[in-house]
Amino acid sequence: MKKYCTILFLIVLHFVAFAQTPRIVINAKGHTAKIQNLLFTPDAKQLISISEDKSIRIWNAETGKLIARLEGQIGDGWEGMLYASAISPDGKLLAVAGYPVKEEKENYILVIDLSTNEQVSIAVGHTNVINNLAFTRDGKNLLSASDDGTVKFWGVTNNRSLSNLATLTVGNPISCMSYNSRSQEVALVAGGRDILVYKLSDIAIGNPKIKPRIFKKHEGELHKLVYSPDGLYLASSSQTNELIIWNADGSIIDEIKKLERPINALAFSNDSKILTGLDTKGKGFSWAVQSGAKFTDFTGHNNAVFSAVFMPSSQGHYVVASAGGINNEIILWNAINGTIVLKIKGNGRAVCGLSFGEGLQLQIATELDKSGNPKYSSVFDFSSMTFKSKSDTITPIKTKKSVQQTGENDLSMKGKTIHTNPLTDGRILDFIQLSNESVVVSSDFSLKQFDKNGSLLKDFNGHSGAVRAVTVSSDGRYLCSGAEDQTIMIWRLTKEGYAPALREVFQGKEWQDYFTSLPVDSLTKLPTKKAWQQVIAFLRTNEQKSHRDIEDVYNKLGETVIPFVTLFITEDGEFVCWNPHGYFTCSSSGASYFGWHINKGIHELADFYKADQYFDVLYSPEEMSKSILEGKSVEDVLKAEGKRIFDLTKLRRPSAALFVSQPSDTSKINFEKGIAFTSATKIPLTINIQDGGGGVKELNIFQNEKLILIDKDFKMKGDRDVTTKTYVVDMANEVNDFKVKVINYQKIESRPDVFVVEYRGQAITTSSLHILSVGINKYANSFYDLNYAQPDAQSFTEKFVEKSKSIFKKINQAELYDENATKANIIAKLNAIIAQAKPEDVFLFYYAGHGLLNEDNDDEYYFVPTDVTKLYGDQDQLSKKGISASELKNYLAQIKARKQVILMDACHSGGAMKTLNVRTTGMDEKAIVQLARSSGVAMIASSGTKQFATEFAQLKHGVFTYALLEALDGKADNGDKKITVNELKLYMEERVPDLTKQYGGKAQYPTGYITGNDFPISIVEDR
Repeated sequence: MKKYCTILFLIVLHFVAFAQTPRIVINAKGHTAKIQNLLFTPDAKQLISISEDKSIRIWNAETGKLIARLEGQIGDGWEGMLYASAISPDGKLLAVAGYPVKEEKENYILVIDLSTNEQVSIAVGHTNVINNLAFTRDGKNLLSASDDGTVKFWGVTNNRSLSNLATLTVGNPISCMSYNSRSQEVALVAGGRDILVYKLSDIAIGNPKIKPRIFKKHEGELHKLVYSPDGLYLASSSQTNELIIWNADGSIIDEIKKLERPINALAFSNDSKILTGLDTKGKGFSWAVQSGAKFTDFTGHNNAVFSAVFMPSSQGHYVVASAGGINNEIILWNAINGTIVLKIKGNGRAVCGLSFGEGLQLQIATELDKSGNPKYSSVFDFSSMTFKSKSDTITPIKTKKSVQQTGENDLSMKGKTIHTNPLTDGRILDFIQLSNESVVVSSDFSLKQFDKNGSLLKDFNGHSGAVRAVTVSSDGRYLCSGAEDQTIMIWRLTKEGYAPALREVFQGKEWQDYFTSLPVDSLTKLPTKKAWQQVIAFLRTNEQKSHRDIEDVYNKLGETVIPFVTLFITEDGEFVCWNPHGYFTCSSSGASYFGWHINKGIHELADFYKADQYFDVLYSPEEMSKSILEGKSVEDVLKAEGKRIFDLTKLRRPSAALFVSQPSDTSKINFEKGIAFTSATKIPLTINIQDGGGGVKELNIFQNEKLILIDKDFKMKGDRDVTTKTYVVDMANEVNDFKVKVINYQKIESRPDVFVVEYRGQAITTSSLHILSVGINKYANSFYDLNYAQPDAQSFTEKFVEKSKSIFKKINQAELYDENATKANIIAKLNAIIAQAKPEDVFLFYYAGHGLLNEDNDDEYYFVPTDVTKLYGDQDQLSKKGISASELKNYLAQIKARKQVILMDACHSGGAMKTLNVRTTGMDEKAIVQLARSSGVAMIASSGTKQFATEFAQLKHGVFTYALLEALDGKADNGDKKITVNELKLYMEERVPDLTKQYGGKAQYPTGYITGNDFPISIVEDR
């Protein structure tokens, strides 16, 4: 039976300041820290992971696709890290817990409804880290075990707060707990070598005289334990490489010997016949429970594994999921033969090697060779904010070798020793000595700087994973660190950090009264190390013995420093680089990898907003580059330029969007197993728009990432006003991915809502190319004349048509040069293409001529046709005769071709521009990227502002077009005889800087921005 409905988009604009300060967090589309627990839903359709990166992720267990990312209340450092999770027997509830935030006096467990992914209740009561959770067999109770030495028994009800029905006090921190649903017993590891087994009935009634059964056999300290699903067996491992399989009564079935390392993760199969273990180096094993015979080894992980679980199966399938490795991968594999079924991971990789060359070119390694040395595979240039996936040979900066590592936590230099704390710092992983003889030490849990005497100077606070690499820039200004959290951080070494004030450290009344009596009392209230030094100097001068006590603390005290900028790079070469206030620069998709976490208290899950939604406000490529080059914050750069500073603490909520389906006689959309489909070539989309206080400036609808509709006709009456509109859209072949968003008057975007419709009608047969080329050498004002724009456009068009004719069944070619390239003529050609282009077609626009940014019109970017006689100081003429980016965006939206490419050499300057106040390339770059992003088109633009006339004459072309012609001749091909848009972008990004450096002495970088899927645009013919 067919269902008819109108698709209703509900967009709600909330423009209210957040209650808590937003925190910038990375979103690598996977975990960036240790995954501490894995769970399958009972139907085996979903896999749930929790991590020290403070996130809960729900995955499609068949495809590995991320379904949801959830977070609770988080804070600095350890606060909010997750260590424990459990799922109710009916699969409806998920409980998670870990490290509390400091604002809360007691720790808490979050309970989430998996049907809505919303928090429904909380359990508050523990006083330390919660390491384990388990629902009872009937799902009516929840057990929790903590480092506070207690097990708590909670009643699971519909109340917002769970009741603590009983508490078992064990005394020592409980590191591991497993619940036996068959025997109704609970096994615990609470330090030492013994397993403690308690009856659930005794725990439930709070029996104060309760005594456990004790399983004794391990010689080393216990590490992990787990009951089998049928309750007949218990497996336990120790720090001394022991693994024992027990009967539930405490008798031993088998001791697995000859293990090289401690087993870090244990899991029984669902029928309890197979036991799987994975060790601290990631190697896995599976054994038959009864015989102890080994089935297979597994070597898919490259570092420690922390969790494993078998997929539920009624058909005897033995698939286990394990999580770990240096890149925090989840791997599903066959426990019988060790073959990999599925890999799940994010788009980032752990950083294991860094090396600065001259300037600010940073070599990056995400792999080690067989000898354990970094394999440098890419370069990021912080001066130009550009990334190269292929590392050129860069001479690393030489550093002093007078420091030697003498132990896991010890360094030696000139008779002095630097000792780090194995508990709070972990192992030393890398170190570097600076020119002032201080030493920066990176460890599992910290990054610190020590002076030449071994005293702590600074604590660099930012990474959430082991810091594996450190290096320093050639000028000594910047420290750079890379970590397992997949980020690279730049620290300004001259930056003063923060330290607790003396009065915060010495809080006793005697000390407080003593400080009050001092003439330097005001210094005891300042949060800097300099204040400490001045107080100590005063006490020494006045021979007061108290200086010794203060000095002892001071020598262990370091200033806390936050990163100057943070960089994240994906495996496929996307990047985003941001500063602590949220200003950023990025590649085409980079802004989707970080955003703002908004705490909402412990009774509600947090919100997350992608940087994409604030793109127009915070995307600042020029300011980010200046910030690094000049050693100033972006905020100081903006102040110097007289620009407004965006206050992150006043970040506003963007819109929210929801789909609503309602029956309708006019719609032709059907549903089958949750999939929408149609055979109609046009469908209506009805949209409800609500003003939340920030106004509604514009509504955009995208189809397969390409902008197809813009609506600016809104007359909202104010906060909460609602209007409804219906738009008719054309369908394209196969899958149509519709996306809608609104933009308010603060340029903040709504969260896009997505509706996918499959087209199952008769195939829409068309595949034509529409090309519009504009090249302007001759301007009405000859002062603006150029040398290479017209021949560049003509040469490119000829080459492109030649190379692409075998791809397209028809080519519609339009060219406008010199005096013919007026606004009226350009718009006439665009309108002609609008009338002809079909959804399956390709549209390419090549423009070579002047382009400028108009500060008098909200930083609007303009293409300058031939009849514009004054570039600056005549806003009226520019508006009438120029083509603004906003105007072009409207025309691009009306061109139905889903695949659109803009190639723009709109920064020809010639001799005329030497006397004009030309805006810098960064501002042009921002305008260009905003146009490409908002239109959903692929764009490659030459963003340089200088033309090297003599050198270009040697090439017989401008550099941009010269590189384009090379690319089309095959140099951009990856070997498949096709040039795709992305291949063209990558070639231009590498070739143009090389050419401009060769012929002009200074590298210039094109701007590339690509949305949607890659597609071929020309064929490479065999010669």
